[in-house]
Amino acid sequence: MLPDYLNQAGYAAHRDVSRKTVTLWKQRGLLVITGQGLVDVAASDKLLLEHGIKSSAVTSEDDVTSQVTDAVDIREEAARLVSADGEELWSKADAEKVKENYAARLKQLEYDRQSGAVVAIDDVVVAVAAEYAVVRNRLLGIGAKIAPDLTTLQSAEEIKAIIDAEVTEALNQLTVDVDGERDFDKLRESIQGRFGPSAEEDVASAQ
Repeated sequence: MLPDYLNQAGYAAHRDVSRKTVTLWKQRGLLVITGQGLVDVAASDKLLLEHGIKSSAVTSEDDVTSQVTDAVDIREEAARLVSADGEELWSKADAEKVKENYAARLKQLEYDRQSGAVVAIDDVVVAVAAEYAVVRNRLLGIGAKIAPDLTTLQSAEEIKAIIDAEVTEALNQLTVDVDGERDFDKLRESIQGRFGPSAEEDVASAQ
């Protein structure tokens, strides 16, 4: 049975290295030495292993330095590999949990899309932009359209009525918002009806 404590010669034999190697380890602080000058075998073996030094023999101080440096490099590389963008990578269990959560959210989003609870924002943006362009052109053309009629009118009320009628007709081109300013439910129904799933899609999704 291996003793708990050995002199340096005995520890050199235990590690299958030269006495010079043990001396170099001691100078490097890689051995646990008792007050009596003996080597604590278990503690020293553990300390050497933590520094990446196994049972291979070394014969010079440069070899000891090289082994210690290599061990530090290995630990630094390991730390780099388990992190990305400065953030620690997830464990396999955490990654699986995140994957399941996102899969559930995607299914919920698809269900909401099929049920008309949500619509693609790009579709709404394109439709609104097109309608606003039409209304803008209609409003810009009101002056030229009604100017001849206004020359024959004498009262402000008559002029206002013609202008109001033209503005109202132009604004009626905004079919997306319907009565949205007054009734949010109607606005939502209008958007869902225009951009949501068709009746056929509703039947298919129900099946």
